[in-house]
Amino acid sequence: MEVNMPPSALTLKGIFLAHLVLIVWSQYSTCFTGGATVYNGAFLFLVLWSILHRDSEEAPLMALLLNLLSIFLDILTMVLHWPHITTSLMRFGLVMAILNLVLRPITSLMLQRILQERSGSYGTYGPSGLDRIFGGTRRSPYEDIDHPSQNSAGPGLEQEHRPPSPPSESLFTT
Repeated sequence: MEVNMPPSALTLKGIFLAHLVLIVWSQYSTCFTGGATVYNGAFLFLVLWSILHRDSEEAPLMALLLNLLSIFLDILTMVLHWPHITTSLMRFGLVMAILNLVLRPITSLMLQRILQERSGSYGTYGPSGLDRIFGGTRRSPYEDIDHPSQNSAGPGLEQEHRPPSPPSESLFTT
């Protein structure tokens, strides 16, 4: 039996599992308080929401924004509550917290790609100057009816543009 999953679903599952393990292991250090548990839990919930609702643009956008905010909050939490390391378990927890923090910018780039993939040609989330970094503008598989494609007959040849003529009445008479 073969299971067909889009690549974004595998990416989201990898993001979820990696951050789940690192968040749980970072709790062994005493520097993270209940607030860190709340925003990390919300981030994991948003990633799960992105996995379950494959067509939703809101879930990866909210996960991306919370992930970017979590970078700042993780640094602030570590600076304010850095513990005096007494055991190897606390040292292990701090190493996992730092690895989680290092993984967050990479996760943000992956979430940005998923967001662009889901939003198609209408994906204008983020600064316009960063389009080249994130792969440029993506085309939707659907044709935009507001801007039809320009098909020309060739260089120097112009097509006539006349309105269609109504059918002649002789077609309906006997």
